[in-house]
Amino acid sequence: MTFSEMQLCMAIHRANLGGRDRTRSGDRHKAVGQVFWQWLHLFGDSNFPWSIDDVLHWSMQYRKSRASRMKVMVALAHGDTCYFKNRGKGPCCEHAEWGHIIPRSRGGADTVENGQIECRAHNHQRGVNGGVMTIEEYLASPLTTHNSAVTV
Repeated sequence: MTFSEMQLCMAIHRANLGGRDRTRSGDRHKAVGQVFWQWLHLFGDSNFPWSIDDVLHWSMQYRKSRASRMKVMVALAHGDTCYFKNRGKGPCCEHAEWGHIIPRSRGGADTVENGQIECRAHNHQRGVNGGVMTIEEYLASPLTTHNSAVTV
């Protein structure tokens, strides 16, 4: 899921569509209208780059995927950009992931409170050499995505 797709899912969540099937054209247009209204409220941007089919596809994805729902809940609670953006850790990639503040391998829980939105490049870099760094450890480390060959 890219950051822009995550933002669409945030609007879908706020519109409370719940992934319901919409077969009638009027229902489909109403659903997109609800999502657009939430998009405008969340981001203050009237540029809505999504088609009706995109909205319906992502509403189904959102309903079926626990990881997508958790990612949206974390983004709504803590922000929808990579936590490491502009913190001297190198450029971000376009794929959004849900990272743990305290890694699960160290007893961290799968909760919104222990979650942070990160790009895939930074999230994967925190897990180098088989160990997973906490956010503080990663910020203090010399690692950066400037010179790494991260496959995305």
